[in-house]
Amino acid sequence: MIESAGLNSTEKVESSEENKGRQRSTIAFPYSDFDSAEHVAQAIYTNVGHGMCSASSQLAAWMRISAKSSGFRTQLSSARLFGLVENSNSEIYRLTDLGIRVLDPAQAKTAKAEAFLHVPLFKALYEKYKGVATPPTAALEAEIVSLGVAEKQKSRARQNFESSAVQTGFREQGSNRLVMPAVVVLPPLATGPEKIDKGGGEDPGELREALDLDPLLLALLQKIPKRGDLWPAEKRLRWFRTFAMNVSQVYDDDDEPIELRVSIEPQ
Repeated sequence: MIESAGLNSTEKVESSEENKGRQRSTIAFPYSDFDSAEHVAQAIYTNVGHGMCSASSQLAAWMRISAKSSGFRTQLSSARLFGLVENSNSEIYRLTDLGIRVLDPAQAKTAKAEAFLHVPLFKALYEKYKGVATPPTAALEAEIVSLGVAEKQKSRARQNFESSAVQTGFREQGSNRLVMPAVVVLPPLATGPEKIDKGGGEDPGELREALDLDPLLLALLQKIPKRGDLWPAEKRLRWFRTFAMNVSQVYDDDDEPIELRVSIEPQ
């Protein structure tokens, strides 16, 4: 098991001049946004996949940045805070399971939302404002300070919160709304002796192999009510929209996504 060392989730990348006489934040937030953290994960994946690498002698070179720069330390710290990378000591890094899923097109949307909520400050703001409009800049920064961010860092924290919310899909419904992206979070398929109670008694593993479908799509198919059970139009519409969205996640080219619209037409 890899134990965290070096830059920890609450460590701030600050110069000695900045530290002198300054209030310290008591809630963790990144000093760069999600895209910057994802760039670190992508550099690791491109060069060593799920393996390990040295921060100073390898990762910095892959990212074309000086290993001694504050910018490099900031990106590493942010990547850890979003939960994308972990390190066995101050030098050796690798991707976490979440980091691997963020880089997988079939799982990226769900994983990015999870990474956003992995940041303590961002999760606190989401819990505060989900379902209601977020306030204007001054009021939002006041709330950020009340949650534990140092007064002099409130602007930086807000800016990285805003840009990360956009990058991870939480602002898709509007620039003043924090809405969980339209993703499906399903439990893993049952294996072994457990059966699917849909009348046929098929083993999930056998069903998956027979249909040769992505596990996410198969799990959605398993949620269809048994024949003869009620399936209200509203719930049916929600299911078809969810299925269409996940078909796009699995099969569409990222450069040419296909948008499918599902609606109830009057008779």
